[in-house]
Amino acid sequence: MNTDTALVYRVRGDRVAWRAAGDETVLLDTRQSVYFALDRWAALLWPHLLAGATAAELTEVLVGQAPIGRERATADVSAFLADLTAADLLESR
Repeated sequence: MNTDTALVYRVRGDRVAWRAAGDETVLLDTRQSVYFALDRWAALLWPHLLAGATAAELTEVLVGQAPIGRERATADVSAFLADLTAADLLESR
């Protein structure tokens, strides 16, 4: 996925139920009854996706709090957004 850094990504509230559990967050695709587990770093990004955030903003959050460099953070954010988009759990505009 070639992430457009200007797009705002937001969780599709009509498709996702979720719950925080310690450092992880568990998601349920309510249409397909599929669960997703977010690790500590993806869970860190989750509240930003609930509010709506660009890939660049998510990368800044990750760089600021995770022990990784910008290049790795950009790739991780892109992969995370691609996974959630492929599962139809995000909307973007």
